Amino acid sequence: MGQNASVADGRLPVALSGRAFCLADATKSPISLGSVDDLRDPGPCDEVRDHARAQGAIIGKAMTSLKSGKGMVLVLISLP
Repeated sequence: MGQNASVADGRLPVALSGRAFCLADATKSPISLGSVDDLRDPGPCDEVRDHARAQGAIIGKAMTSLKSGKGMVLVLISLP
């Protein structure tokens, strides 16, 4: 996937289904098993805290947890 001369030039991997490790941010709250979102804000994914506001932004379910800081979380990708 890609488009030349744009931020979508194809150099970064994209997962549309399956399991993938995603950079996650647990500085505000820990990420536990469950939904994670990535589409509202640029940058690392984080745990959904308000499901009503996260509609359409959820990328999948966290299969591993992250107690604090930033790190990689295994996510079961399930795009809407």
